[in-house]
Parts: sequence; C-alpha cells; structure tokens
Amino acid sequence: MASRMPKQPGHRHSGELLREVVSAVVPEHDCAQYLTFARELYATFHRPPVPDFDRRTKLLVQKWFVRGLSGHYMWLIGERLLGRLYPAASVHKGPY
Repeated sequence: MASRMPKQPGHRHSGELLREVVSAVVPEHDCAQYLTFARELYATFHRPPVPDFDRRTKLLVQKWFVRGLSGHYMWLIGERLLGRLYPAASVHKGPY
C-alpha cells in the first residue's frame, strides 16, 4: 500500500498558487488564457533558472508569444512564480 506524505504546513496546491499569481497581474477578462500558460510554465520549472532557463521553458514562452500573449504579462507571471518557488534565486525584490 502506498503511503502519502503529509503536506508541508503553508504549502498550497499549485493550482491555487497559479490562480493567485495570474489574477494579480492579468486583467480579469484575460485570466483563463494566461492561466493555461502559467500551468505549462510551472511544469517546466524543475530547478532554479541558473544560469539560464532550459530549452523547454524557452520554447514554451515562444509558443505563447506567437499565439498573441503579452510578453510583459508572461514576464510578470514567470517572475512571480520563480519568486514563490525559488525565493533565494529571485533577482527582483520589488513590489510585484
């Protein structure tokens, strides 16, 4: 029988985290499209982006940019996700 590890205190489900990040930076009427992007982006994060993002992450961002998503919103979503997932590796400590 497989056992489940108890959730860490304060650890939120990734879906909740993604909705929170997207709704903080994207206008409400565009949230669904950017939430799909955020889910796919989150799936590519296996390690902190040091010294650079892996190829899979870059191709994903390119795919969504070509589909018409705003590079600015994608950048804000990525910055917030990285700041939550890898706080020590976060470069920007601003109000975002």
